[in-house]
Amino acid sequence: MNPNSKSSNNNLKSSLSHGDIVVGTFVMEFAVPQIATILASAGADFIIIDMEHTTFTMQTIGQIIRAARGSDLPSIVRVPSIERHFISRVLDAGASGLMIPRIESPNDVEKIIHFSKYSPEGDRGVAFGIGHTDYGDFRQLDEMEYLAKANEDLVIVGQIETNKGVGNIDKILSTGGLDAIFLGLYDLSTSLGVSGELNHQLVLDASNTVIKKAKKYGTAIGSYVNDFETGGHWIDRGVQMFACGNDAFLVTCKFAEVNQKFKNAL
Repeated sequence: MNPNSKSSNNNLKSSLSHGDIVVGTFVMEFAVPQIATILASAGADFIIIDMEHTTFTMQTIGQIIRAARGSDLPSIVRVPSIERHFISRVLDAGASGLMIPRIESPNDVEKIIHFSKYSPEGDRGVAFGIGHTDYGDFRQLDEMEYLAKANEDLVIVGQIETNKGVGNIDKILSTGGLDAIFLGLYDLSTSLGVSGELNHQLVLDASNTVIKKAKKYGTAIGSYVNDFETGGHWIDRGVQMFACGNDAFLVTCKFAEVNQKFKNAL
């Protein structure tokens, strides 16, 4: 068994640190392992498996993660909140990283590190011979080397979705615990009192503040987009990690496009 053979985690982290553009999508509805294989075949750089807004069970999450690992596709799991039992279980299943919603303080980042990284950096519980070590005989595992590499490879993405998070962005980023900051524009607009108005000046100003600070600290910047036409402008502003739509949204849009062409032909 060689649990260090998987390169996908490192590739994503390396891409982010080098400023490369990476594109993926949210998995929110298709509760089958094949969705990871399909998206890998389509060229996705990563997937975000959502636990915040879905009915996915932990078993479902684990099955999608396994298929993603088999396809060498980095899988990030968006957990509902900063709690040990959410974080430890998805990481033990083999997730490449975490997305944490509503980061609002440096204390939030410290809790994430505490739950997600092994000692001495954190206090993640240790269990071998399961998903994250790709099973096998863990007696052949160099345990200390593995723990250190797991800490190094882990990708942690924090979402800035509230006015409080924007106000504390300097303190949040100064912890150095986040590999990427992800703009949650819909929730941010609501927090700013202009719900759904993503082009409102308040939202644009808040986004610019986050982007400016992320560049200062050398932290990668990500954002949700519906498509390139509505989100391509973010590239010029320094965003490099794009989550384009979600599984159900992309199928709906593609079918609607083809369906309309047939209807127009009539």
